[in-house]
Amino acid sequence: MKATTHTEVYRRFDGELRKRPLRSVTLAWSGIRIGFKKKLPMLLLFIIPGIFTIVTGFMVQLKFEAESGTLTNMAGMEPSAQTMAMGAMLSSQLGQVEVLIFQLLTNMQFFVVLIMGWYGSGLIAEDRKLRAHLLYFARPMSRLTYTAGKLLTVMFWGSLAVVAPVTIVCSVASLASPEWSFLTERWDTILKLEFYAVLWVFFHGILVLAISSLTDRRNRALGGLFILYFLTLAGSNAMAELMSGQGWRLLSIPNNFQRIFDSLFDQSSPGIGWNLEASLWVLGLLTFASAAILSRQTRKLEVGA
Repeated sequence: MKATTHTEVYRRFDGELRKRPLRSVTLAWSGIRIGFKKKLPMLLLFIIPGIFTIVTGFMVQLKFEAESGTLTNMAGMEPSAQTMAMGAMLSSQLGQVEVLIFQLLTNMQFFVVLIMGWYGSGLIAEDRKLRAHLLYFARPMSRLTYTAGKLLTVMFWGSLAVVAPVTIVCSVASLASPEWSFLTERWDTILKLEFYAVLWVFFHGILVLAISSLTDRRNRALGGLFILYFLTLAGSNAMAELMSGQGWRLLSIPNNFQRIFDSLFDQSSPGIGWNLEASLWVLGLLTFASAAILSRQTRKLEVGA
């Protein structure tokens, strides 16, 4: 039998292949698209951070209205010393904008860790389970590109839960302040808040990926994240109370980020009495350890491919 070629089906490719220099971005976008396909988990995970963001934005607007005396004018009252004092007292009770934002991040901390764990714990674990790394590393893709793509994916979802609320509340503060004074006079505060949010997302993103690379089950990686995160938080606080030593609180990730926040905005939180360098060392060592684990595990995946 003579072999024939159906030219109407198999045609010569006359186009040009598009080059993808940023393969990590392409890999990240594929992971983000998969996350957007699951609407119900997205709704359940982001509804609580959304509520917290709306409430905080309302409190920020109320603070500036109390400072400017808008509340008394809306009530049809003549501004007097008593009403102005009440407005000042209400403003002082609400606190500064950066403190309100930090309270926002603290209150929804559990949900943010859950969001990043949900979308990030299976990024490498499921690749190992489904042997998808055989396809990734069969192409001209380095370990750094692979890790960067996965990190961008988990940081995207973390930014929706941390950076976006901070940006929204800062925007509300800028609009509610008289003559955009919060933006023009305290722009450095906005930059510090955004830097703090991005730092928070980056650290937790690389931590999630490191835990995900140690197993081939998504639920195990998610459970390991919560055990590490909340067990160290509860254990460090308990040891600090039992041993009467504040140094034990250094073992807690949230306490170290609280120390960074205090240093950025000249705050003083109770129970946080150590130097900033100590927190930077702890978080730096955890980041280095997570990066080392990622490098070792991805090397195994590359060799296996």
